[in-house]
Amino acid sequence: MLIIVYIIIFEYELFVVIKNKLYDFVIFHRSGVLLFSYDFEEQREIDDSILKGSILIGINHILSNFINKKDKLSLIKMRDRDIIFEYDSEYGYAILMIVDHRNKTIERAVKKFMNEFSEYHEKVLTKINQHSQLIDTSEFKSTKLIIDDYFKPFLKKK
Repeated sequence: MLIIVYIIIFEYELFVVIKNKLYDFVIFHRSGVLLFSYDFEEQREIDDSILKGSILIGINHILSNFINKKDKLSLIKMRDRDIIFEYDSEYGYAILMIVDHRNKTIERAVKKFMNEFSEYHEKVLTKINQHSQLIDTSEFKSTKLIIDDYFKPFLKKK
């Protein structure tokens, strides 16, 4: 019992990781194109899924409404899961992450991930936005390495 109290008080980040579960991580461009998707349960990149296919149209509508607004949607509550939604208006992409419970640890990881993703893919994202061209999603394959950096505690050990 004492160990549990210690973990909750002094190692809160560890407690959050143990008690929380990540499901899906989706990055898409404001045009609605899926740039990258990762399934935390399967621990693999996903090219397509029913969930993503059915929500991209709705998300595209949300993106078009939030591009230049100050107040942005950041959470969609479901019965047993939270959908975290973050948008980068400079580079025109959004992240949708499905988790058991949104918390500061996950929010911080998402923000840090977005900073590195934007920095790493700055040229590609700028080119896409300036020239309205076809998007080669293979340019975003390295995104898994960034996920490994910021969501390592949530990844299962193989």
